[in-house]
Amino acid sequence: MPLLDDKKRARNFYRYFSLIYDYINPVFYSKEMRKKVVEMAEIDENSLVLEVGSGTGYTTEEIAKLVSEERIFCVDITPEQIEKARKRLKANFIIGDAENLPFRDRTFDSTISAGSIEYWPNPAKGIEEMARVTKKGGKVVVLAPRRPDNPIVRKFAEKIMLFPSTEQCIEWFKKAGLRDIDFVEMGPYKFWKKLVVIASGRV
Repeated sequence: MPLLDDKKRARNFYRYFSLIYDYINPVFYSKEMRKKVVEMAEIDENSLVLEVGSGTGYTTEEIAKLVSEERIFCVDITPEQIEKARKRLKANFIIGDAENLPFRDRTFDSTISAGSIEYWPNPAKGIEEMARVTKKGGKVVVLAPRRPDNPIVRKFAEKIMLFPSTEQCIEWFKKAGLRDIDFVEMGPYKFWKKLVVIASGRV
């Protein structure tokens, strides 16, 4: 089991990582990648949007370019991350668990998770929860990291977090009952073209 594949350990890790998160995150998760995630969610000004594992609000900022902040709901397990996010945005930030979302069925038009699934003990359950709270016809979008190519880096990284393959993400989407499944593999730089997979499906 990866080190952070445990809610308590992940929460404690991000308690301290949140201090430098905003400086490190853009290196691996570029604005172009963030824009693509939100684009695949098919958001418009009337959408009610949920972000799962919102961290300090990096992806939330992109969502807020398309819809008013009061129509954005964000769930994260780490209070320190949410505290930082609240300083930059007026969205609805809630402490919660991705695998047990505190919302009724068919609440949101679009549901997004970027850079969080790798810390979920049960990713399939998390995606099922995202699908559950999304309205019929709505989009579910997940960004997941690819396994590092360098064998030394890969061995270290796999001890910390999950690296679901593109095929695994698609399988989880199918299991959750999603249709019209699509994906994009991309990275932040020309020399690093496949760092993540962004998968989307319709409820």
